[in-house]
Amino acid sequence: MEIDRVPRIAKYLSLVFLVGWLGRSTVWNFLPIYFEQHMSVFLVGIATSIPALLTIMLDIPTGNLVQRAGEKVVIFLGLITAAFPPLFYYFAIPVMLVLGKISEGLCKAFIWNGSWSLSLKSSDDDVESETVSVFLLGVNLAVIIGPVIGGFLIASRGFSLTFGLWVFTSTLAVLIYLSYIGINTKESLVDSVEEVLHRKTYSDDWHHLKDNWKHLRLPFSLVFLYSIIFSFYWVAIPLLLDKVSGDFAVMGLIFGVAALPKAFQFIFGELADRIGQLKTIGLLSLFLTPVLVAMNFLSGTLVIGAFFFIARLLSSGMSPAIHAMFDSRVPDEVESEMVGFNELFKHSGQVIGPILAGTVSSIWSVNASFFAAGLISVIILGVTAYNLR
Repeated sequence: MEIDRVPRIAKYLSLVFLVGWLGRSTVWNFLPIYFEQHMSVFLVGIATSIPALLTIMLDIPTGNLVQRAGEKVVIFLGLITAAFPPLFYYFAIPVMLVLGKISEGLCKAFIWNGSWSLSLKSSDDDVESETVSVFLLGVNLAVIIGPVIGGFLIASRGFSLTFGLWVFTSTLAVLIYLSYIGINTKESLVDSVEEVLHRKTYSDDWHHLKDNWKHLRLPFSLVFLYSIIFSFYWVAIPLLLDKVSGDFAVMGLIFGVAALPKAFQFIFGELADRIGQLKTIGLLSLFLTPVLVAMNFLSGTLVIGAFFFIARLLSSGMSPAIHAMFDSRVPDEVESEMVGFNELFKHSGQVIGPILAGTVSSIWSVNASFFAAGLISVIILGVTAYNLR
């Protein structure tokens, strides 16, 4: 990996996200179990999809805000917002849980639209996949370490302490961001917001999308389908493990180990650069499908953990190739706007994944929901095979 050629800004963002996501990751994987104590399984799926649903409405305006005000100030707004969800979750009543998910949605829209644009625009074309992998490394390390710590804390002290850690690390991330990156703007933030609200702005965006649709429909389709599977795990895996085990410490270890492949996404990034992005995605979906289908029949905690690790390994490997495909096909002059559309397709998938898991689980069983996830993997395989042909 050519680490010296990866932009410095991607490394700084990785550090910020490592700190900011660490406290969040101590409890985030366990939230469906926490929510289920206060609402039905079906509503858990609906609530988990709220952040993605909100970001669908915000992605295009946020992409425009990034284009006008600049990535750095938009990321800063997201980091500030990131401290609010645990404050709502602490009250443990349905309306507060919903408000927490709404604030998560605001955070996602600001942080990811700004961060993807900033890291990809600063990268050379021949190290795009490596840049994506380094940029995501901080988050990936946090989601490995956080659940292990959180599992033991929740088992011994309950959820409250982990909510406090979430607030603390989010605040610390803001301070690190200000120290290393800053919040300089291209235009006045107020003027930029006024432009974003102007009707002509969206007419221009849809015109740009139409002009580039032929080249971008494939990465948009793949990021949509990949995101269904990725977000499906958010609900299905915690509920399945709670059903067969109920031991938070064990669940935390499983979540941490299963997140390990995300820290090594750069390997899949290099593979995609070497053999091709479509071939990489197709091979991974080919192996992922039988793993997801097999999880319908599993009941042992360790066996479920092992299969979940394999599923996460295969699905995580798709992300660098999909995002690098998008970056290679979008013109630089409209990249910030098109990042907004890319995030829109991603979050559309993230709305469907949790609802899919919650709905199938409420009608049949948690195990049965993995058949549905396997079907999505088959569709990814079909899309890649068709485009390779």
